[in-house]
Amino acid sequence: MDCPGKLRELAEGMRDAGIDLVLLFDRDNVRYFTGFRLNRASSSILAVDRDGKPTYIVAQLDFERAKRECWIEDIIPFPEDTPNYLSVLEALLRGRVERIGVEKRCLTLVQAEYVRELFGNGVELVDVGGLVAELRAVKSEKELERIRHAAGIASRVMGEVLREARPGVTEAELVGLAEYLLRREGAEGSSFEPFLMSGEEAAWPRRVASGKPLREGELALLDMGAVYEGYCSDITRTFAVGEADRERKRIFAVARKAQEAALAAIRPGIRAAEVDRVAREVIEAEGLGKYFPHLTGHGVGVSIHEAPILDRGVDTVLSPGMVVTVEPGVYVPGVGAARVEDMVVVTRTGCEILTDAPRDLV
Repeated sequence: MDCPGKLRELAEGMRDAGIDLVLLFDRDNVRYFTGFRLNRASSSILAVDRDGKPTYIVAQLDFERAKRECWIEDIIPFPEDTPNYLSVLEALLRGRVERIGVEKRCLTLVQAEYVRELFGNGVELVDVGGLVAELRAVKSEKELERIRHAAGIASRVMGEVLREARPGVTEAELVGLAEYLLRREGAEGSSFEPFLMSGEEAAWPRRVASGKPLREGELALLDMGAVYEGYCSDITRTFAVGEADRERKRIFAVARKAQEAALAAIRPGIRAAEVDRVAREVIEAEGLGKYFPHLTGHGVGVSIHEAPILDRGVDTVLSPGMVVTVEPGVYVPGVGAARVEDMVVVTRTGCEILTDAPRDLV
């Protein structure tokens, strides 16, 4: 990915908004601009001035590796697990700072108070979360290469896990297998905690794997994804354990039909809410509308959930290069749940499906 180029775009947005300095604390945003991988237990801060010059602030233990592997020249260490770790921000006091861009969605009260104390109580904190989300929404070719690779890993692992599904195997065992296989296939890890939910409990839905064994005749739903070089993938498949009855086959068929309709609708210029409407109308026409409780899809990139969101009331217009999931589902109490989820990239004429594990009820 062109990290310096994206920072130049951020700087342009800062100047347009009259922002003197941006402080990014969100680990996904920081990785997006730096390209530097941290342990999930670590944190860092990226500061960008209005000229686009970055200063990367990392924990002392990550400092030497960051100097070797990160493209940013100005890197400053901070001591971990100390109350005043933000004192290193004093190094950024170059000239007058009146407006500071922050991600209000993830900024803690402690961080906000420290920034105001350091730069003066008169400083204005401005939310740049929307600006950064807009920059991240359309992927470059380099980003798409990584996302395709992550999608390929998840697709292969999904196929392997499904071959091991049989009555008596527990949900937790299959999720553990998925996590092992993701690593074996070259992923940094899972893009979120994988979960498998089976039988009637899936209709809640219960988005954690349990020690429950799979049982003959029920439906099971496995949702998982991989991270490759910082970029996520997301895939869900529903499968039958043995022979499913007519009602379970029906809710699967409805979920699959809704997904196919939404996939066919995706193209440049269509609004996110319209894609959601197409999927929702299929499910409602079958009398199951009240059993579809979530959105139709979400963006995927450095974060597993990012812009754009495919849901009711969302006016975002889809553009080439956007990557989204398509995952309408049906959750019927006393019966079970069904959802088929794939990732797609919006193209100039429609969309390209990135995940390719078998979609049939097997």
